[in-house]
Amino acid sequence: MPMRATVLPQPDPGHAILRVTDLDAPADGLALSLQRQQGPDSHLADDGWRRTEAWLVPAHVERVKGALEFHLGPEICDRLAGTSTVRLRVREPDIGVVGATVIAWPQMLTSGAIDPSARSTDDLVRLRRPAQRIEPPPLRIEPELPPPLVLQAPELPPRLPEPEPEPPPPRSNGGTWLLTLIVLALLIGGGTYAYLFHRQQLEALMGIAPPPAASAAETAAAPSPPVPTPTPTPAPTIEPPKKASRLAIDEYLATKPTPEALLKRAGDYAQGGDLREAFLVWRAAAEAGNPQAELAVAGFYDPLQLPKAGFPQDGTRAADWYERAALAGNVEAQRKYGQLLAKGGAGLAADPTKARTWLQQAAGQNDAEAKKALETLKP
Repeated sequence: MPMRATVLPQPDPGHAILRVTDLDAPADGLALSLQRQQGPDSHLADDGWRRTEAWLVPAHVERVKGALEFHLGPEICDRLAGTSTVRLRVREPDIGVVGATVIAWPQMLTSGAIDPSARSTDDLVRLRRPAQRIEPPPLRIEPELPPPLVLQAPELPPRLPEPEPEPPPPRSNGGTWLLTLIVLALLIGGGTYAYLFHRQQLEALMGIAPPPAASAAETAAAPSPPVPTPTPTPAPTIEPPKKASRLAIDEYLATKPTPEALLKRAGDYAQGGDLREAFLVWRAAAEAGNPQAELAVAGFYDPLQLPKAGFPQDGTRAADWYERAALAGNVEAQRKYGQLLAKGGAGLAADPTKARTWLQQAAGQNDAEAKKALETLKP
């Protein structure tokens, strides 16, 4: 029951189209089984994950140009967020399972409309059930608290009046007159000096006479001239952050570029060291059926190659993409697919017989590495 499946995220968050090819079945009544690899609860139902298999019936299934398109909503897409690979099975009414494969689940925006606390026990569930009305929580009336207790300070006894100071003994009239004369002399002398000094300063400013020479004491007491404050260097203007690479790629893919333009853009990203961005563009071209892009995507998962940009090695996913490009006649994909089948690894069992078949096809097109691999392949 071999078949092929591809997930196409839609602009509406939490929605996607599951496109299945190489499956001869009517669109009416088809049910899906989705199984992940993590945890004991690995089977997806509309109310969450279960230990036993559950079958999902999408609300809308149609056949478009020889392919079946399952319209998936948040019941599936939101719960599969963060999952890399999913085992897919398709069941036809009154017949049973008619197809199975492993698909790569892409990253997409979630809708946030799923309640993970709801559960049901049906094995066959219909998606997009009508949303249940959520009753508002009862109004909670807080009890009134008694007024805070205010503690008053005890009253202090009245303060006794302080005794009045004794008046000073009276002075003689002669001492008072003498003190008054001294004060008047000082005031007259100080005023005369101030008048003459300010007059000399004014004449010096007007150019009439030179200013008086300052004494050493005045020079020492005079404040030093202010040190000019250095002009602060303006801080460099901080450029606004660039647009996130994933958002830029999504906007670029929304323009629906040609396969040639996609390959060139992915090559530019890879040459600049941006392998994650290159993978997103290559995957878009591979999902459109471009053999060269399928070959590039397979290389990210190939356990026989060095890991790229932190991608996990996955022999099953690498073999799937290699097979697509090999069936399209890509010689390099035929050779690498044969080498992967010969050794296996990362979840893929070795298959020497199938490996020899693909290596022979590549060698028949004068691929030197394929010929060398055939010589070392055990019979």
